[in-house]
Amino acid sequence: MSANSGLSRQYTGWRQAPLPTFWQSRCKGEGGPNLLKLLLFKLRCFTAASAFWGKGSNVKILNRFLYKTRKFYGDDFDWDTYTETSYARRLKVVDKDYSTIAPDGTLTFDPETGSVGGCNPPLHPNIVLLLEAIGQLQPASVHEVGCGGGDHVSNGSRLYPEIRYSGSDRSQGQLDLLHERHPNLKADITLQDLTMPYSENWPRADLVYSQAVIMHIHTAVSHLVALSNMFRMADKYVLLVENILCHDFVAEIQGLHAGGHTGWDALHLYQFKGSAGSWCILASKEPLDYTPLKSDAQIREGVPPSDRLSKRAKEDFERATFGPANA
Repeated sequence: MSANSGLSRQYTGWRQAPLPTFWQSRCKGEGGPNLLKLLLFKLRCFTAASAFWGKGSNVKILNRFLYKTRKFYGDDFDWDTYTETSYARRLKVVDKDYSTIAPDGTLTFDPETGSVGGCNPPLHPNIVLLLEAIGQLQPASVHEVGCGGGDHVSNGSRLYPEIRYSGSDRSQGQLDLLHERHPNLKADITLQDLTMPYSENWPRADLVYSQAVIMHIHTAVSHLVALSNMFRMADKYVLLVENILCHDFVAEIQGLHAGGHTGWDALHLYQFKGSAGSWCILASKEPLDYTPLKSDAQIREGVPPSDRLSKRAKEDFERATFGPANA
């Protein structure tokens, strides 16, 4: 028997030991929490490493595991289980006060006022904002990243049938839900992970927008990759309908553009306001007649601050290393 056989048996026994029943029940549920699985796995690794290296190394080992968890596993959701664990429930909450799918022929756009109306119960203010921006800008094509259940694409394509609509999402579960909710949707829908390196095969459009998507991405610099890709997919405009506290969007867009990450020759930022009270960030290649947007402080004016979100947004921004500015 070798001198290490005792350690080998100890390691094998540790590796194969089952989880306590209490924790098993919490890891096996539908769409079980992967974060819990990750933490339990790291706890096991910590236990094995401590047994091998000795108790004096416990603090260093624990700090290493916690550091990696904090820095590189930061998205708000597990996107593989998002449809079952979060999205369906959120739809029910919105449905209590707003229409999510407008009946055929009910939505109207007034070119003189630039406003959308005609739905009762009304659409959520964010959706009114999107439709009003599209109506005012009149792009020939529109693409939604993170299209989810497809309600925005469906409402927009029926209000503006002359505009070519498309959508994408990284979750097949989301796209399955889209086809279930809108079996007759006339739009190009594709599977796309916006945090992957840019692909020439991805769809392009005059206007590319997101609604409550980038605000949930916090893993490493993935949200910056996603923003960069949105600009590279857009021929004229990028529209961000996001929680403006979750990222320093204005500073990040300015940094991406100055560092050569957008593919645009010129950048003009505006604060676009909808008639229902919502507002968002509008980026354009050409000058427009809207309120110019210079800073994150400007678009956050009047919004109750959040120390937690501000700290996370600052950490996300500080991880960026933008390309050198063009001389």
